[in-house]
Amino acid sequence: MANVGDVLIISFVGFKKQEIMLRNQQVLEIKLEQEEKLMDEVVVVGYGVQKKINMTGAVATLSGKELESRPITNVGRGLQGQLPGLTVRSQNTSPGNSAPEIRIRGVGTWGDANPLVVIDGIPGGNLNILNPDDIENVSVLKDAASSSIYGVRGANGVILITTKKGKAGTTSLNFNSYYGLQTPTALPNFLGSVDYMLLQNEANSNANQGPTYSEKDIETARNGTDLNYFANTDWIDEVYKRNAAQQNYNLSLQGGSEKSSYYASYGYLGEGGLVVGDNFKAGRHNARLRLNTELIDRVKIDANLGYIDRGYYGSASGTGALSGATSIRPLVPVRFSNGSWGYHGGQSNPVAVATDGGTNRFTSQEITANVAATLNLMKGLDIKGQYGLVKYNSKRNTLLKTINYFSPDDNKLIYQTNNPNSIKMDHYAGTYQTFVGTANYITTIQDKHNITGLLGFSAEETIGNDFWASRQNLPVQELESLAVGTENQLNSSSSNQNALMSFFGRLNYDYKSKYLLEGNFRRDGSSRFHKDVRWNWFGSFSAGWVLSEEHFFEKMKGFWDLAKIRFSYGTQGNDKVGRDFPYMATLASVQMTSNNPIGDEGQVGFRQTFIPNQFITWESAEKTNLGLDLAFLNSRLSLTGEYFINNTNAIILNPPLPDVIGVGTAYPAQNSGSVQNKGWELVMGWRDQVGDFRYAANFNLSDVKNKITKLENFANNLGDQVRLEGYPLDAFYGFVADRIAQESDFNLVDGKYVPKFPFQKGDLVAPGDLIYKPADADATEITVLKDRVILGSEIPRYTYGFRGDLDYKGIDFSFFLQGVGKADGYLGGAARHPFINNSAMPQDVHLDRWTPDNTDASYPRLVYMRTHNTRLSSKWLEDAAYLRLKNIQIGYTFPTAMMERLESLN
Repeated sequence: MANVGDVLIISFVGFKKQEIMLRNQQVLEIKLEQEEKLMDEVVVVGYGVQKKINMTGAVATLSGKELESRPITNVGRGLQGQLPGLTVRSQNTSPGNSAPEIRIRGVGTWGDANPLVVIDGIPGGNLNILNPDDIENVSVLKDAASSSIYGVRGANGVILITTKKGKAGTTSLNFNSYYGLQTPTALPNFLGSVDYMLLQNEANSNANQGPTYSEKDIETARNGTDLNYFANTDWIDEVYKRNAAQQNYNLSLQGGSEKSSYYASYGYLGEGGLVVGDNFKAGRHNARLRLNTELIDRVKIDANLGYIDRGYYGSASGTGALSGATSIRPLVPVRFSNGSWGYHGGQSNPVAVATDGGTNRFTSQEITANVAATLNLMKGLDIKGQYGLVKYNSKRNTLLKTINYFSPDDNKLIYQTNNPNSIKMDHYAGTYQTFVGTANYITTIQDKHNITGLLGFSAEETIGNDFWASRQNLPVQELESLAVGTENQLNSSSSNQNALMSFFGRLNYDYKSKYLLEGNFRRDGSSRFHKDVRWNWFGSFSAGWVLSEEHFFEKMKGFWDLAKIRFSYGTQGNDKVGRDFPYMATLASVQMTSNNPIGDEGQVGFRQTFIPNQFITWESAEKTNLGLDLAFLNSRLSLTGEYFINNTNAIILNPPLPDVIGVGTAYPAQNSGSVQNKGWELVMGWRDQVGDFRYAANFNLSDVKNKITKLENFANNLGDQVRLEGYPLDAFYGFVADRIAQESDFNLVDGKYVPKFPFQKGDLVAPGDLIYKPADADATEITVLKDRVILGSEIPRYTYGFRGDLDYKGIDFSFFLQGVGKADGYLGGAARHPFINNSAMPQDVHLDRWTPDNTDASYPRLVYMRTHNTRLSSKWLEDAAYLRLKNIQIGYTFPTAMMERLESLN
């Protein structure tokens, strides 16, 4: 028997669980609320929303709840592994500056390949400075059917961000926070002084040079009797901290009535740096206010205001402290015995650089505002006007301080870095404005024919103004002020401006949600092109068939609930050509400071710095997509598959011209390249409930093959990464390494080793060196021109993610795995190879180098100042595939009835 105060739990598969606290009711009327079906959910698309069941495009979605529950510093990192076809790669991990590289379905151009970001209907936003806690949902538009409505802006895909708004009901106040520690987990392990000295002498000997260090020197380092000149410093340990704090606080207030609602939020993110000293850190404040109201039952107003105040701080030398830690000898102490910074010549002290070398402080304030008004003219017909504004004001102060080094013997000044000291102040300001007007009409004819039409117009303008000034020789290094500088006073400025005007439309038709058709068009005009080629048409066509709505499918319902096939084809453009006015002959100032024929004095003049091209026009993306949506077992099992081919044509290239033209490498751009991205995507989901136990799993896997299909009149720079027809963009290009040569691979002639295999002329080849395979088996010499081949690509393939969720009586557990199945990585130069120069230090992996006593080594013999073993080859290309546990979480949710009981006690 149930008593007053007991909690009755009602649950059934396919319906939302309810908890009801018993009072004095004699009869309970319980109405189960059906859970939103997998394919009936509403998805945000370009300039509107659509039911997922009626969609014919390739759109991936993510709820903001998936971002709220993870300790992420920016939205881009939070998207990694969550959505198929979306590749996220970290480029920089410094605090406040860790925005990753985002690509949708491969790399479509070698210009700007970033996707368009649209925040609450306003294009061009920065998703990485948004507060993840403010996000309601994310939609990624991947094919032409979904993204061609954005025309010139959507060639690289589109990411739609919708922020939260208030909900009708009781006012709610929410607060969440976390505090965590970041810890470096994979750092290089450099050798100590004695091993370094022994290997240095060995590398010298292999290069036919005498030893750098005597036995007495080595013994001194071993005994530690002279810490000024023979120290044993672990520079990685000295530069990196054990951990760094990361903290986040979010406060939000929301509520409203049926016709009006509000949402207000504030968030703070603080990041500490892992580099020694207090220079590396970042902070970000986010504030947002969103108001929604309905007037006279016909007008809806949506006002959204955001403010971001952020800053990140680092060393004036950038990442110089990190690179310095990998390139300084362990013999150098952090500090001499007299307290001065340690210095042996030729290599900067990274701890001194990080601590006393100066600061780089960046601060920025950004205001985002958009106001939208929707008027219902008649049943089914709405017109909407939206104005958006993004305004930023940023500053960067770079204070480069002089570091003095004093001899431990007589305290005399022996060296200075950053002399003279200097200060530079940069100021960046910009304004983006846009207006979007749309008319949307929805009608149903005879309860069978559903038609939706959209017509729209948009205009947008971007204006930027930058200014910088610098001075040298500051008598006081602790004051960040231009007024303190006394010498070499310089300043300059720059500006940019571009505009875009567009007309667009969309028509959707479905018959009983069974047969689906959609068409999109857009006509764009960009200020970046000459008036004769400024305007262009883009569009798409798509169709879908929901087989599960056919009569012949009825008998399979219950087991097979949904079957839907989709097809789309369309074109899009890209006007990001690198310059605002590439078709105009513009002049730039130039200052002659010496050898000036006009009085032999410095003069300021103007000259043309690049050659314009009036015929340069849009890059054009042509996209084809075939999709399949399936659901089984009362929609507990879902599956979505996609196959796509994206061809980007008329890519901007800069074919070289003779140097006598006088523009250096600023060659005129022209449309003459093509790239193809072809691949597939798979998403599988399962969710179920057994009694009080609920569980769900979601897995996504995608692959894309990238290749250049056309390079017209373009001279290739055949370095370590190249662009060649038929191969991926920036493919690795080098020699094929066979193995490490042994003494048996040589003939001994007059006491000298003569190789039996082909090698490159000028190489000092001996046992322990790499043997390269020639392209021609009969070749007697290895050459750079003939024997290098495509070795691989850094573009990830087989990207995947897996999320698991478990819930039992309020206890929840979730985890998220993410990885890449195939990618090539290359680490070269001093970071991988010791003794190729005086700043290339040996690591523990180099102990397993080839010697006459260690012929089965993993690393070739060490040769001082020689690079014939360290050229890019298959030997040094590494497997960059990985699997990472991104997040694991456990929580408990207090029952609703318990909270209501506590509320009633108050």
